[in-house]
Amino acid sequence: MLKFGIFIYSLTAASGAVASPVFHTSNPTAIVNSNEVITGKLENNVETFKGIPFAEPPLGNLRFHRPVDYKGSYHGLLADKFNPSCMQINPKGAVGLAAQGMALLDSLPEDSKGPLFDCLKNTLVESEDCLYLNIFRPAGTNAGDVLPVMVWIHGGAFLFGSPATFPGNKYVEESIDMDQPIIMVSIPYRFGPYGYLHGPEIAAEGSTNVGLHDLRKALIWIQTHIADFGGDPDKVTAFGESAGAMSIAALMASYKGTNHHNGRPLFNAAIMQSGGPLAVDGVDARAAATSYNRIVELAGCSDAENTLACLRSLPAEDINRAHNSYSAGEAFGILPQFLGFAPRPDGDILASDPLSQVQDYNVQNIPVIVGNQEDEGTILAGLWYNVYTEPQFRESLYQVFPNASQTTINQLAEYYPRDWAQGSPFRTGHRNAMTPQFKRYSALLTDVIFQAPRRLALGAAWSRNRCWNYISTHFHNKLPIFGTFHGNELLFQFFVDSGPYLAYRRYFVSFANHFDPNVGTNLTYWDQYTKENRETMEIKYREFEMQREGDRFREEQIAFLNTNREIRF
Repeated sequence: MLKFGIFIYSLTAASGAVASPVFHTSNPTAIVNSNEVITGKLENNVETFKGIPFAEPPLGNLRFHRPVDYKGSYHGLLADKFNPSCMQINPKGAVGLAAQGMALLDSLPEDSKGPLFDCLKNTLVESEDCLYLNIFRPAGTNAGDVLPVMVWIHGGAFLFGSPATFPGNKYVEESIDMDQPIIMVSIPYRFGPYGYLHGPEIAAEGSTNVGLHDLRKALIWIQTHIADFGGDPDKVTAFGESAGAMSIAALMASYKGTNHHNGRPLFNAAIMQSGGPLAVDGVDARAAATSYNRIVELAGCSDAENTLACLRSLPAEDINRAHNSYSAGEAFGILPQFLGFAPRPDGDILASDPLSQVQDYNVQNIPVIVGNQEDEGTILAGLWYNVYTEPQFRESLYQVFPNASQTTINQLAEYYPRDWAQGSPFRTGHRNAMTPQFKRYSALLTDVIFQAPRRLALGAAWSRNRCWNYISTHFHNKLPIFGTFHGNELLFQFFVDSGPYLAYRRYFVSFANHFDPNVGTNLTYWDQYTKENRETMEIKYREFEMQREGDRFREEQIAFLNTNREIRF
């Protein structure tokens, strides 16, 4: 039935005939748990099911707790719109520089930029009751069609973001055009203090890494129910960007690399964009305790006998107000630590930090695609806008790396000098130096957060299986100050049919179907990454080129970052 529908669609598209919707005029349905009917919505040639609960609402005493199985019935559920996003910090206030950088999106059509702008402008509807997933499938799909599944995990620095910002229609439409149909599912998770509040109080009751458990709960729901929507639970690819990619890396390391439920892997392949395994300290570390104590203080619970009970008793607005009282540096955990809210080793789901587990080969052994934007750090470097002098630069490094010795700080300063020609945006000489230390910080952040973990993982456990590596350079010499900045590819993935959009859609759809990005794409052949040659696909604005030795930049600097155990978050 599905293949016949795709055939009819291809004929009408080729003839120029207008047929909307292509397959049906009625809204789609799916039956779960034998007799519970969920009704979705037809959006041209894509059937959508938005707002399906996969856990009980984490309200009241369930706040800060790991998710609980959904106990209600799905019968009669009208799944025709996104549910509210999880509670989050105002990204416009926390990352004003990022919001300014995204101002270039003003040139996009209004119907393309709405969801992304809602997130940046902090106009998303928010609620603690936010654990609802969304399914996008080709029109005409039925239970039993066994389509590959792509599960999207959004980013946002573990501080903000929403599945509603990234509709799956473009991916489904591209898969139909390629005759390689897929189902896409987008899943939420709690973040910030709601998902990653750590410290002794949280650890004592076993409520660590709540956001990671939200993702597991959603993936378990997909394993249980996706066949009812025409998906294949044995062909699931998790893909995500930034904190989403870091979450995937953490899931691959979960329970010492098993990442299973009832003997089945929660996903069978992974695509990690601008994120991977991080070297982070545990839930009892200074970073975790500082984040907990700061929220307690700003929420007015410092004098409470039981500070955790006090936090649970407050309206969500009070906790959000406390979190939004952070300065930009505090929001990102930079004062006094980086990534105050993030997955951390707890001796349970994460035995140790994900980067160490990659080195020890205690991670899931699956095919992966991984890559970065060339100038990942430019958006983040603005947080140090007031760092001008060499002493200020070195002092600020202690805030980012609280475990670092003076020797390590001195070495970092030497490996990442003030020489603008060595800074990011890379390959731009002495141009784009917004402040005296801007390009220097941009280069360091690009490497320590993104490039170093990726390269280490490709040289360790990930090399056991097939892997492909990319670097995106499509805004090189096109966008001043920011270059090919962190997160820019999301525009081409989900909204804009121009520039490098085919690379992010066709390679990924092929990978989801075949665990190989090269089948039926009509794009440049993408060689597998090997430790010997480090093959890398360079994604330019309209051209995609294989670089046979493409992952040898800044060898000495990145090797230092990957071997110095004091450089941790």
